[in-house]
Amino acid sequence: MLKALIAASCACVLVELASMQTVAAEKVPEELVGTWLAEDIGGRGVIDDLQTTLKIREDGAYGGMAGCNNFTGTFSLSDATISFGSAAATRKMCAPAIMDQEQKFLNALGAELGWKIEGGKLTLVRSNGTPVMRLASMKYPSAGAEVMLRIPDASAVDRKTVRYDCGGETVEAEYINAGPVSLVTFAIGGTYIVASSVISGSGARYAGGRYIWWAKGEEATLFDVTKGEEDPGVVCERKD
Repeated sequence: MLKALIAASCACVLVELASMQTVAAEKVPEELVGTWLAEDIGGRGVIDDLQTTLKIREDGAYGGMAGCNNFTGTFSLSDATISFGSAAATRKMCAPAIMDQEQKFLNALGAELGWKIEGGKLTLVRSNGTPVMRLASMKYPSAGAEVMLRIPDASAVDRKTVRYDCGGETVEAEYINAGPVSLVTFAIGGTYIVASSVISGSGARYAGGRYIWWAKGEEATLFDVTKGEEDPGVVCERKD
């Protein structure tokens, strides 16, 4: 099935939710509410194709995807500072590099931090002004770019869009076939994927970035290779 990854030995931050009073909705600045994508942690970049996100809600709760595990907690605000309470997280294990980034991300949220927003970027800093993390707003994605490919041995292009229910999330997969080239494109969890067909014993199997998309009949299964060989994948059922 999927190629095995090196077994991870480090553990991510896994603690119970601390008792912490949530912030009144009217006290959370509107510009702070939303989902933010980590671009820099501790002065270092982040792993390509790995989305580490922080979602700040107007009811005083926060959460997101740390890289391998989902997490949730509550926060408090005081003027221009924000304090994230202890988080509860799932207990999945991924490749060592992913777990290392996840640990640094969660550790960075464990102190009272100053915050500022400029140009759609959220910067979290320590009391001495040292940047801890820089994140980009996911509210307003860029318009994107159009790519055109010329396939020498293709006389026509066949395109077909199929809608799936992938664990409660609607995913529109576009299958593109042009001569010897077969692709599938789709977006899931805010990530846009272009995957190319690879050898498969049955069905149509595509690989792109950290994902494997395996379509068989009326279903498809989405695998995340960063979760290792034992990842059961997410079953996507055709909706139309």
